[in-house]
Amino acid sequence: MIKLSANENFYGCSPFVKKVIEENAGSVSVYPDYQQGLLKEKIASKYDVPVAKIILGVGTVGIIDAIIRLLVKEDEEIITFERSFVAYGQLANLYKKKIHYASLTNFSCDTIAIFPLVNPKTKVVFIANPNNPTGTIINETQLKAFLNKIPSSIYVVVDEAYFEYVSDNSFPNTIELQKKHPNLIILRGFSKIYGLAGLRIGYGIAEEKTAAFLENFRVPFSINSLSSIAAMAALEDQNFVKKCSEQNKMEREFLVEEIKKIGYNVFPSHGNFLFMFFESNADKESVFNKLSENGLMVCNLKIFGQENSLRIGVGDRETNKRIIRSLTIH
Repeated sequence: MIKLSANENFYGCSPFVKKVIEENAGSVSVYPDYQQGLLKEKIASKYDVPVAKIILGVGTVGIIDAIIRLLVKEDEEIITFERSFVAYGQLANLYKKKIHYASLTNFSCDTIAIFPLVNPKTKVVFIANPNNPTGTIINETQLKAFLNKIPSSIYVVVDEAYFEYVSDNSFPNTIELQKKHPNLIILRGFSKIYGLAGLRIGYGIAEEKTAAFLENFRVPFSINSLSSIAAMAALEDQNFVKKCSEQNKMEREFLVEEIKKIGYNVFPSHGNFLFMFFESNADKESVFNKLSENGLMVCNLKIFGQENSLRIGVGDRETNKRIIRSLTIH
């Protein structure tokens, strides 16, 4: 089976990172740096922001958990989009926080749909950009207008787990937007294009007081030593990141066009995955089974409560041709 179900980097991680992990394998008997100062410095340097703005977590999910657990009080509420990253709803339910879902417009996130749900209890808005699983983006103009209108007392969390895969010039520069909007929290990580999903390390960039608050309540030693070493090494190999992004763009475009030719409803994507929507659940199950029988493991979104849809990771040319061949079988 070829796994295309979890949006992992099809090309793995950088060979340089593998080498660094092997060289430091002997350090696992020693506790990691409690504050992870060096890693924070490297991330801050990359984006030219103060170190005090950096938050770390066990994947971006770890930071999402902290935001919901620590920033949203018992009687306060959360807003996100339907057909978006499932962890927002899962963690809201875990901590018994009320969450509202804004409708998509043609499977795209439209920030205008959020405003009717805003009320005096609203504390956090989660926006996945690019959106997972639909692969669509909110552009700079849309996000800027939203931030200008949303009350500054509401945290706007823009989850950019896949931003390195985006090739559209209209994608927002959230680092710049944050200078004017301190209620903006940016989430990024090492699981996707850096290929370190198994090491569970993510980071956030937030206003300094917010970052300090979240960092003060981070579980001690939650960032393990090999994770931080690998993340720092990954930041050094931007050639690998560029190569993966370019290769993904080429294969993503190829896959979208070929699937469209067959007649399926597939959406242009800005991530390393494609979203397919079907008229019926039976049609979706038929395609899912067809792909499985041909050794291709894709994500049947019913596991996340999303009917009539599949999410397919973008592979290399050989794998993508295999997807096309499987879809043409009757």
